[in-house]
Amino acid sequence: MLQNFEVITPLFEGQANERFQFKLNIEGNDYRGIFHDKEVLWFQPHPHNSIEKDELNFVESNVRNLMINRLMN
Repeated sequence: MLQNFEVITPLFEGQANERFQFKLNIEGNDYRGIFHDKEVLWFQPHPHNSIEKDELNFVESNVRNLMINRLMN
């Protein structure tokens, strides 16, 4: 379900309001978002428009874990 996860260049890098960006593919559809304060915020299009709420919760949980692990290293 969750494919090609990638952390991309942060928004506002080096500034107080720096935000970490990511992109991924879910069932053939590309999505991008921001990870900040352990919260996943989606850019348009939102995946909740195309996948079920339970699946979205699973995806966001995985994104959260991947981002936390990536930022800790």
